[in-house]
Amino acid sequence: MPSTLKIVAACAVTAVAVGATGATAASLITGSQVKNNSLTGLDVRDLRSGDIRDRAIRLRDLSPEVVKAIQGAGANTGASVGTTGANGAPGATGPGGTNGSAGANGNPGSNGTNGANGANGSNANISSGNWGVIARNTIGSPDIFMRSGPGTAPRGTGSLGFSVSSGPPIEKAAFGNEQDFAGTAVADLNAVGFSVYTTGENAALGSPNMPSIAFEVDPNLTATPSNFSTLVFVPNNTTPNQWTAIDATDAAAGSWFLTGAAGTATSCNQTTTCTFAQVKTALAQGTGATILTAGVTKGRDLAWQGAIDALRINNQVFDFEETGVTAGTP
Repeated sequence: MPSTLKIVAACAVTAVAVGATGATAASLITGSQVKNNSLTGLDVRDLRSGDIRDRAIRLRDLSPEVVKAIQGAGANTGASVGTTGANGAPGATGPGGTNGSAGANGNPGSNGTNGANGANGSNANISSGNWGVIARNTIGSPDIFMRSGPGTAPRGTGSLGFSVSSGPPIEKAAFGNEQDFAGTAVADLNAVGFSVYTTGENAALGSPNMPSIAFEVDPNLTATPSNFSTLVFVPNNTTPNQWTAIDATDAAAGSWFLTGAAGTATSCNQTTTCTFAQVKTALAQGTGATILTAGVTKGRDLAWQGAIDALRINNQVFDFEETGVTAGTP
């Protein structure tokens, strides 16, 4: 019997023996009064399983050899381990999760490259400094103004507006250039014209009732010593409420005349008008007429309200705008 089991059994036997002799509890021998390993098998009677209380002896009370023997016996007599069972079927899909919150905005993209530069525009010749109201030829208080429209202007977006009353007092409007054409020979005029916007009210007052192109000239005629006359083109009435381009060199577009002594000498006057070709021929009877001023005029006859644009004199076309006058090519 192992020593540990012997000690336990000895203690139990001793307690029984003492009790049998009728000793009191105070005379009982306890485990602390027995010296370890002092009792032997001879001191203890044979023990049987019935002498030991269930669960009184634990594995730690047994020797390692006994523990090993007990564990080995259990392994030899135990049932064999079963095989691993098959995987179970997949479980049902769980409900969808809630939508996540929106992500933060990304950083702004970089700027695109600059587009190519556009082509350079052509420079306009600003002539406003030499264009304006010719005060000495203006009578009364007509309205002479730079304006937008009317409608789609022939050049740009604006035009020259005239508003002239038939009186009383009788009015006259004159707008032109008193410097740039001075000294130009009348014989060198080869293209003259303009665009006019008139109204039905103007046409109802008479025919012709239109603005004129006027050149103040020095006639230099052999037949008269006069050194001043106005060479005037009067166009025929045009379709109301629209822009109409007028070629003053076309005999069908209107008539020309000269004022004063030059008109009488050449027979190109307000009573007996001439074509552009005829008046140039008449002014060639001398040393050659020259221009003093150039412009447009209206008045001393019938009231008129309308607009003028794109005045052409030879190879220049003058555009009347709200901001002034520019010179371009035809």
